[in-house]
Amino acid sequence: MIKYRSPSQKNKYVIFALSLAIFIFTTFWSVLFVEYLNPSSYFWLQFSDTNISNSAIGSEGILDNVSNVLPFSAFFSVVTYFLLKLLCVKVSQGNLPEGFYTQSSWLDVDDKSLVLIQADELVFFEFKRKMTKRLQVEYQHHASVDELISLADPKKVHRIPFDEITELVSDHNSDIFYVKYKGQRHRVVFINQAVKAHALELVQLLLPEELEYHRNERTRFKAAFPFFAIFVCLVMLAMAIDIVLIRYLLGLIILFIAIPKLLSSYFEPKVTESWRQRELRV
Repeated sequence: MIKYRSPSQKNKYVIFALSLAIFIFTTFWSVLFVEYLNPSSYFWLQFSDTNISNSAIGSEGILDNVSNVLPFSAFFSVVTYFLLKLLCVKVSQGNLPEGFYTQSSWLDVDDKSLVLIQADELVFFEFKRKMTKRLQVEYQHHASVDELISLADPKKVHRIPFDEITELVSDHNSDIFYVKYKGQRHRVVFINQAVKAHALELVQLLLPEELEYHRNERTRFKAAFPFFAIFVCLVMLAMAIDIVLIRYLLGLIILFIAIPKLLSSYFEPKVTESWRQRELRV
């Protein structure tokens, strides 16, 4: 039995059920509304003296109406699903979810990864989806690092000595930071931004002393311009393509990816923190 649940685990079933209910509700009432407004519809034929063939025609009309309203209902329910998911994720970014971190380890059940600090090494690995529940239970019952690695049986366990890290880069509004080790850049992912910040507090203390700290704060214009350009390109592409399905898809991308990124980057410009080796000056 899972003792603690992550924000995504708590919300995904509720959001899916609510979106499905909205899909069914909007489909039913849309068809009923169309049928009610049409005097020759199957609804009105039930109250008139009509023969069987007319009734059959009316029932075919219901199927036509259902097929006509399905794209609208599907689009509305998908919009609701992603909007609720976006809001829930946004709210959960600033919270430290109980049961998914300790003073030296951080479990991410969304991206299927575990990050630990063991002695003088940064250890992280990805695990299979089917192992999520068992690994989560053992983690929350304080299993040892070796037990967790043995249980997860990952394809590869990354072990990076802190004194050999040559660079670490982190954006304040991201749940990821990057470390450079032996010329390779490694992506270290966490369950949310608050957990990453919690890990970074300890990790930065263990970095080599020769690494210099830099902080880069972008202006609102510089932060928002790339997403504004993407937004304009998507809008122009949607206007140029005369295929309804692709327009719906582009509309969803604009509504749930481009616009939120544009607004968040404008109102909260990106701040990048980095620890790099000192540049040698001649």
